Amino acid sequence: MGKLVFVFLFFSPCINSFSQSNVSAHIYKKIDSISLDFKLYKPDSFNENEKYSTVILFHGGGFNTRYENQFRRHAKYFNSKNFISITPVYRIKSLHGTSAIESCDDAKDLIDYILLNAEKLNIDKNKIFVGGGSAGGLLALSTTFWNVGSNIVKGLILYNPIVDTGPNSAFSKRRSGKYNLDISPIHNLDKNFPPSIIFHGSLDEMEPINKIKKYKQTIQEYGVRCDVIEYPGQGHSFFNSQEFFVKTSREVDKFLSSLGYLKN
Repeated sequence: MGKLVFVFLFFSPCINSFSQSNVSAHIYKKIDSISLDFKLYKPDSFNENEKYSTVILFHGGGFNTRYENQFRRHAKYFNSKNFISITPVYRIKSLHGTSAIESCDDAKDLIDYILLNAEKLNIDKNKIFVGGGSAGGLLALSTTFWNVGSNIVKGLILYNPIVDTGPNSAFSKRRSGKYNLDISPIHNLDKNFPPSIIFHGSLDEMEPINKIKKYKQTIQEYGVRCDVIEYPGQGHSFFNSQEFFVKTSREVDKFLSSLGYLKN
C-alpha cells in the first residue's frame, strides 16, 4: 500500500472545446507518485453564489483501460439541466497494477473529497447523483455500500453496469475464476440503496441482461426503485453511440423529473 495523501483544490488548464470558465481539473487523491484527478464541468449559467445538483460519472474500461473523456458529452448534457458534472479517473491495472478493489477505494475517496470541498465547489451535498458505464457502473454502485458510513447518493444512473463480481459471474469468468463478494453490488444490496435507472443491451455478454433482471428483482424486494430499460439487439457499450446517447438522455430526463430534481 502506498502512502495516501488527500489534496485540496487544484486547477489545471481547461479543455479546449468548453468555455475556459466552465471546466476545471482537481486532484482529489495522491498515493506516492500517483495523482488522481477529476474534471468539473459547470453550467453555462453558473453563479458562484449558488449551490448545484451534481452528477459524478465514472468511465468504463474493465478496471484495466482509461477512457477519461467517455462522458464528456454527458457532462455537457447535465450542464444543460443546470447540474454540475464531474468525470474522475481512478487507478487501473494497465497503469498501476491494481485491481477493482483499489478502484472502489478511489471512488470512495472521491466522494469523501467532494463532500469535504462541497462549499468551495458550489455543490449541494443533498443533491448528488452518481453514474457510470460498465466497470464505471460498478464503481457508481460501490459508492452506496463500499466502506460507506451513510449513503449520500440520491440516485444512480447506470449504463450497462457490472452488478456481479461473485463466483460464476461473467466478471469472474473473465478473470479465470477469481471473484470478490465484498465489491459485488448484487451481494451487498439493502434498503438504503438509492433509486436507480439502468440502460442495458439485450445482447450484452460482459454482463448478461438476465443478471440485470435478477439485480432488479433483488433490489425491489428491499422496496428500492430500480428502472431497467432494455435495448433489443444491442451489445455492451451501446450507449456510446450518438443514437443511444440521445435515447438514454431522454430517459434520464424522465427519471430525474420523477424524483423531483428537474423542474421541466
